Amino acid sequence: MPINDLPPELLELVFLQCHNALDLYPMLSSDTPLNLSQTCKRWREVSSNFPPLWSKLRVVATHAASTPPIQVVEKWMVLSGAHPLSLSLVCQRQPDTATRALAAADSEPSSDLGVTRVLEVFLFNMYRWRFVSFNFSQYPPPVKYPTSLTAQGAPQLECFEIHPFSWSPLLGALKVPWLAAALSAPLLCSFTSHLGKFPSAFFSQVPWTQLTYLRLETGLSDFACLFILHSASNLVECHLLNVRREFLEDVPGFDPLAPPVLPHLTTLGLASQIGFDRLFRLLVASNLRELAIETRSTQMRWDHGQFMAFLRRSGCSITSLTMRDLFVSRLADTELRELLTYVSDSLTHLAITSEHPGTPVGIRDVFLRALSYRPVGHVLCPQLECLTLQIGAFANDGELGKMVESRWAGHQQAPARIARLQHIDIVCATDTHAADVVILEGLLKQGLEGSVRVLSDLQNVEGTADSGVQHTIRRRSFGA
Repeated sequence: MPINDLPPELLELVFLQCHNALDLYPMLSSDTPLNLSQTCKRWREVSSNFPPLWSKLRVVATHAASTPPIQVVEKWMVLSGAHPLSLSLVCQRQPDTATRALAAADSEPSSDLGVTRVLEVFLFNMYRWRFVSFNFSQYPPPVKYPTSLTAQGAPQLECFEIHPFSWSPLLGALKVPWLAAALSAPLLCSFTSHLGKFPSAFFSQVPWTQLTYLRLETGLSDFACLFILHSASNLVECHLLNVRREFLEDVPGFDPLAPPVLPHLTTLGLASQIGFDRLFRLLVASNLRELAIETRSTQMRWDHGQFMAFLRRSGCSITSLTMRDLFVSRLADTELRELLTYVSDSLTHLAITSEHPGTPVGIRDVFLRALSYRPVGHVLCPQLECLTLQIGAFANDGELGKMVESRWAGHQQAPARIARLQHIDIVCATDTHAADVVILEGLLKQGLEGSVRVLSDLQNVEGTADSGVQHTIRRRSFGA
């Protein structure tokens, strides 16, 4: 059947597939819907009368203009009808608008064609928000809009993400009426914030018990994080990525000695500047499967006893464990061995790495040998399928390669005893692992998926603001 003979309902299904394939964040706003509407007269008629096709929009705006232009944004809202909206607004600061940006947060809405007007159009349709992302990291938003603009609130809002301007009181005092309306949405289940400040008004505003997903990169004290874990008892996935010592917020009163119980939590990510002992002391997460812990300070403490007590108290089966920058002078070899022994039967993904490629994370020969496969005796982490390691001078050349090779060959010889290692991502932080690279590249050629990267000093760069040692990355990638 010629495509022009397809009934409108079938064309709408095809268009809907194109719509669902869109990723809101990297997508070019004018691509798919406008291309479909400009293909031919019939497609334009069908697409223009199909609101779901126009329900996703990403706008990049400065003070003076936006992409797509405001006229397109307004038409987009009209064509979307009454359908729930997925919107993204990225506010960018023009080089010549420094003083204008400083005044924007307290200015009255104007009739320009940039951020102010786009945000006004978005707020006018706030009652249709479902998934919304605002990035004000470069440019603060105007805040003074008529209250009638957001009087209907956000009754359909499910996911809300915001990146505040660095010095803006946007999240600090909650003086932005539309922000308060978004945080109090009756269906809100996912909240993400990058940076910002959270005083007491924020803690009382967020409907914690509704949330199933939470990601906060804001600096919060461990006391504040404990309050959140107490309050958000229905969380399925939680990331608290800047635990700090300072009490920057006035947290509402609660009993800090009552154990926070999170029966639905399956994924937990924590990054701390001070330690995790207060968070792990009473926490219970019986269904936890994925755990990522990371230090953000060389002074961070590691209370191994509290951490192991948390695992035993929860009785959870960890399948994915990620540890970043956690080993030098923090976690002893015996403690690492105890941890891996406890999660051994369930662990399928293990990552021991660093946010800083040249930083040694303390992987030693004794650890690599413990993970190696032996024909007789107990196998540590027999279900391991994916392995991410950063290795440096703490381990002798060849030990890592032999460990991975033993598991690769062990599965071929005894698949009932050890799982197939499917993927590796290895970073050699020093250039003293030539034998490891040779062994691993050979395994990659045999079918093991992943990559091996070697960091080596290239040259000293002088005369720039970023003077220092540059690194080259030699990468070998094979497989899917």
